[in-house]
Amino acid sequence: MNQGDADRGARGERGARRELEALGELAALYGVASAFTGAEGTVHRAEPDVILALLRALGVPVQQAADAPSALRARRLADARRVLEPVLVRRSGRPASCTATLPERIDPEQAWVTVVLEDGTTSTERLQPALRGPSVDRQLEGQRFARYRVDLDHLTPRPLPPGYHSVTVEAAGIPGQARVSATALLISAPPCPEATRGWGVFMPLYALRTEDDWGTGSYRDLADLGRWVGQLGGAMVGGLPLYPTFLDRPVDPSPYRPVSRLAYNELYVDPVALPELAQSEEARRLLHSDDFRQRIAAAHKSSLVEYEEVARLRRQVTEPMAEALLAGGSARLDELVAFGRARPELAAYAHFRASLDRLGRDRVADVAPPLAGGGSLEPTFGYHLYGQWTACQQLQQAGAALPLYADLPVGVHPDGFDPWWSPGSFVPAVHGGAPPDLFFGGGQDWGFPPLHPEGIRQDGYRHLIAVLRRALRHAAYLRVDHVMGLQRLYMIPAGGDARHGAYVSYRAEELHALVSLEAHRAGTVVVGEDLGTVPAEVRRRMAADRMLRSWVFQFESTATEPLPAVPPAVLASMGTHDLPRFGAYLWGTDIDEREEAGVLSAAAAAGQRANRDLARRRLLRALDVPEVPDGPGVPGDGVPGAETTAAALRGCLSHLAQSAADLVLVDLEELWGERHPQNHPGTGPEAGNWRRRGARTLAEARGDPALTDVLDQVDRLRRRVAP
Repeated sequence: MNQGDADRGARGERGARRELEALGELAALYGVASAFTGAEGTVHRAEPDVILALLRALGVPVQQAADAPSALRARRLADARRVLEPVLVRRSGRPASCTATLPERIDPEQAWVTVVLEDGTTSTERLQPALRGPSVDRQLEGQRFARYRVDLDHLTPRPLPPGYHSVTVEAAGIPGQARVSATALLISAPPCPEATRGWGVFMPLYALRTEDDWGTGSYRDLADLGRWVGQLGGAMVGGLPLYPTFLDRPVDPSPYRPVSRLAYNELYVDPVALPELAQSEEARRLLHSDDFRQRIAAAHKSSLVEYEEVARLRRQVTEPMAEALLAGGSARLDELVAFGRARPELAAYAHFRASLDRLGRDRVADVAPPLAGGGSLEPTFGYHLYGQWTACQQLQQAGAALPLYADLPVGVHPDGFDPWWSPGSFVPAVHGGAPPDLFFGGGQDWGFPPLHPEGIRQDGYRHLIAVLRRALRHAAYLRVDHVMGLQRLYMIPAGGDARHGAYVSYRAEELHALVSLEAHRAGTVVVGEDLGTVPAEVRRRMAADRMLRSWVFQFESTATEPLPAVPPAVLASMGTHDLPRFGAYLWGTDIDEREEAGVLSAAAAAGQRANRDLARRRLLRALDVPEVPDGPGVPGDGVPGAETTAAALRGCLSHLAQSAADLVLVDLEELWGERHPQNHPGTGPEAGNWRRRGARTLAEARGDPALTDVLDQVDRLRRRVAP
């Protein structure tokens, strides 16, 4: 190689380094993290191809690293020209300021600020008196800009009422040039409501059995469960997310991949409780036919939910009921029409589902927009709107029986309504997930499209506000799944796997303000799911917002400290829907299952089994419970160690109940010794996920003195003053 070739090679290497440096800076400006620290403390760096793919999905014009320098210049210039950020935040009790950027030609003494409160109150003042400190001058692409710090407290009423307000900055330029004008959304948010000391019961609605269910529980059954728990002193009843899922083939019943986070799940509507049954002779005739009753009986007896069949049973009865209502004028029909007009997103959802009835699920892209005013020409539109209306009504009735503990999933189905209804709110060609960790060596691909960090922001967070309002409408308590997602989310480019992704940031201050404001307005206590490796900043924000943390016994108990102290400001539980039941955890049968499934090697399983055995012995000793693995079980149960398991569970629940935790959640199925989990992470419905029905009916649970005695004890201990 001659000197010329060497020089060209060196220049090429320097150019490539500059491109990669520019790519890293560009990624940072768009919130794409070039590296993160994993659970094991190792720093993981995202490959350039992953960063490029994510930037493209976010709408950045980069096809290769060589495009990064020009894209970086364009982004910096756009930021410099931005007079105001599109969203500003004012938190109760905290100083509030923002930045305003003006071109050099603008005299800040000639700039004005107009604040419009949510109630329409308007005030206009000069910008100059609100400026704090000297300006920061910048020059980009031959243009000069001055950036000022603006004291929002000087411009807005004190105290600023909670709500969504607007701030507009206007200024005249030099003669012959346009005025400068920019408007921002101002979110004024108090903290979330405080929790009062209490307890509740957890029971997924699909698993709830009654003497006359159709293969799943119903909203009426949820109300009955709530009334019973309330009689025992409970403050809430909860389960898994209650959003619609795809129940035609291929069935996808996961409550964490709903069709929409704006709509209701009509599967749990109780048709027999609806007035329209009296109007529809066809529905009554079907309901009393031998064939239909036999199908109901088969679904009722099944140990697993047969979603497709249950959905057919419900629809075959409710569709003629909806037709009967729509056929003639009545006060109920007027209510249905008013419901659709007041909830345009639900009218659009009904149109979407009706369109899929005709087109098929694989043609979501062909669904046309609804008619002006929210109507639809689709033949089954009325049925789907009726389903939303009745589901909303019956869920409200369930919440009136006892306050509900609801669950807001972090994502939606990629073929669902929300990405179709609000496409700019989602990142295309990307999945949300989690990076590799100690439990999932290959990472996790959750298969949903993430919210677009800038798309939702530029739209004034309208979609996210609607999602929060739907979640909070019937809930006195709300669990926010993967609460870290308010700050950042691990994103995986389509076609890749979970080992090749990167974290993408959201405007955490803004998203936390949205949750706090909407929770404040609804009077709802918020619980953040902050399990696993979560940055300290997330928990600091949760504490400032009065969000409760999640405290799970299986994660906190160790052989060294089998009965750890439970802190305040948490919701405490023995496990979660993704963890083994207490009996399986206590005896280590979950380790056996993972070894059989190939998730654990024989050596790893042996090591975990030894650790679990030690932890069990020390826990039982701390509880003063004798270990009798082969002794008699609960009468009629026949499960080895059932008597020891029941005594240990009672002791652990007593420990939680008398702790400083604000809330304690008791899994009802644990009280009769259920050993199978609701979900085996990494598997699908074929493993029984989201399908396993309760072993007992609600009436049997109510009639079990040993079970009710445990809940009575939890209630007594909860009513004591916390340590």
